[in-house]
Amino acid sequence: MHYLKLSIYLAKIFWILSLSGFAHLSVAANDGTLTYTSSGSNITITGCVGTCPSDLVIPSVINDLTVTSIGDRAFYGATSLTSVTIPDSVTSIGDYAFYGATSLTSVTIPDSVTTIGYRAFSGATSLTSVTFGSGVTSIGDYAFYGATSLTSVTIPDSVTTIGYRAFSGATSLTSVTFGSGVTSIGDQVFWGATSLTSVTIPDSVTSIGHSAFYGNRNLTSVTFGSGLKSIGGMAFADTALTSVTIPDSVTSIGSSAFAGVTSLTS
Repeated sequence: MHYLKLSIYLAKIFWILSLSGFAHLSVAANDGTLTYTSSGSNITITGCVGTCPSDLVIPSVINDLTVTSIGDRAFYGATSLTSVTIPDSVTSIGDYAFYGATSLTSVTIPDSVTTIGYRAFSGATSLTSVTFGSGVTSIGDYAFYGATSLTSVTIPDSVTTIGYRAFSGATSLTSVTFGSGVTSIGDQVFWGATSLTSVTIPDSVTSIGHSAFYGNRNLTSVTFGSGLKSIGGMAFADTALTSVTIPDSVTSIGSSAFAGVTSLTS
């Protein structure tokens, strides 16, 4: 009788805990290559078991659970990593996820991913190309800061905001193509992208942030879209622009927006 009472008591405790959400607490584990936490039917990748393989393929399913995210700092400082395959099941890439992955050369973000976190690929100095899926809506602050080997970027139509210093210090960047959904270019986004020679701002953009293109000493041409309302202070300071046409939609131009542009004639 005592065992029966104990069983009933334990069953009640588990039922109460499950209602409280404790039955869905994260559980840490690994599959021999990757470490992860599971919560309910979802998995968050947290890193590698030991040193990461150079060519890493992240599976979409582990032990019948779906891999839905790459966690914060998952591959922080993973200098052995040269390529990574991210499955379509992943919806978010966390803060610092690939920070300092200095050997990573290329990455493809699947359509399923909606957010790229703070400093996600910051310091990935060997990264030459990144392909964004059509589901990405925001690129976080410092996301590709210091990606000094990145040569071109195409922002998909799904992206509405590009965060602070997202591509700052990308000194090899020669080409940027904006999608039609971008509404704002944040402060210092392309600060120090010294290889950028021309840029076309789409009609969807209403604001260009402070120092957005500051110090791009090879930037000779900029075309503004018809929806632009404000150009931030220092936005194009110390560039090589030769002529600028401000659209009728612009109502404010910040302090020193074109300071030091000694080649400007028109």
